[in-house]
Amino acid sequence: MAQSQFFHAKISGIHTVAPKDVIRLEDELQYFKGDIKKAQRMTKIVGMDCRRVAQPGVTPSDLSRQAAELLFKKMEVDPASVDTIIFLSQRPDHILPATACILQKKLGLSKNCAAFDVNQGCSGYVYGLWLAFSLIESRAATRVLLLVGDGMCQTLDSDNRVVAPVFGDAGSATIVEYSEAETHSWFSLGADGGGAEALMIPAGAYRLPLPKTVEDYAAYCEYLRDPNGTPWRLTNIYMDGGAIFDFTVNTVPPHILETLAWAGQTPEDIDWFVPHQANKQIMSMIAQATGFSEQKTIMSAFSKYGNTAAASIPTALCDAWQEIERSKKSRLMLCGFGVGLSWASAILDMGNIICTGVTDFDPPADSMTQQEYLAHWQNKITGKETNLTPKEES
Repeated sequence: MAQSQFFHAKISGIHTVAPKDVIRLEDELQYFKGDIKKAQRMTKIVGMDCRRVAQPGVTPSDLSRQAAELLFKKMEVDPASVDTIIFLSQRPDHILPATACILQKKLGLSKNCAAFDVNQGCSGYVYGLWLAFSLIESRAATRVLLLVGDGMCQTLDSDNRVVAPVFGDAGSATIVEYSEAETHSWFSLGADGGGAEALMIPAGAYRLPLPKTVEDYAAYCEYLRDPNGTPWRLTNIYMDGGAIFDFTVNTVPPHILETLAWAGQTPEDIDWFVPHQANKQIMSMIAQATGFSEQKTIMSAFSKYGNTAAASIPTALCDAWQEIERSKKSRLMLCGFGVGLSWASAILDMGNIICTGVTDFDPPADSMTQQEYLAHWQNKITGKETNLTPKEES
């Protein structure tokens, strides 16, 4: 297990942006045979109340970009002072180039800024922080902008009730920089690729690339039903819920306890525990198994935003920040776990940071619909004139 301790890296600011559109279980009563009590019962048991869903054409990078712009303004940070930008997501804008390079231009960062992407899921925020802290501690960078965004909703089939009611969309921005004052933090990370197929999008990249003919593409659009009758498509996310639950039960609590022991901490030493917002049952189980009371476990974001994958921990932090700040207690333990399979925890002191909460996404002036973007590329490649070229492409 990778374990790291840092002494001079700190989070100085964090912000999250979520789409305005909300879908509640009560809006999908057709999946409960019209029985609102069944939907309410599901809300109570699993914590599923509502999820935030982005409009077609809005990507995790759009949400994260706006989070960064708002954070820059609140912190009065000059974008040119950022010397590294990391975009972490399972949903990049394109297979290439790195979305971080596109965001460098859109955010007005210096051309001397390092820019790269990280493909990681539910453990991703902690993985991203670990990378950012490593760069700062080694003095390879002085100010890192970590953008973590995810969004499954546009690609999910609403008839698939294993994943559709669970996932939501969100994007976050975190600034990590050097601290002259000694600030201790501990990170512990691990992975087990033997469970990779438990949570995977099988097709669409290079192991199973999209076909070159329309006829051959039909097999990729075909619905495959599992023994329970749940529909899946090869180009959409597949999740073996039982295998993921077993992984969570068997791997995550021991990992948390091991991390605490390595850092010389106990649950009593931690002011707030912030797990990945998988669902209420899983979060409660992990808290109970590791000795964290539910009073100090942040798990309300799931019922408001859904499982926002890599963005779930920053969303939970921003959503609960007023409560955290009022408590005047700032030692936090973060824990992410999921796709990979992978897991990661961090123990941080997060006092004196600027956290501007969660705000609704407001489409920027240079945004394009998917149809407009398609027309832009059709015209760009064929050499036809177009008035649809966005500012960032000019």
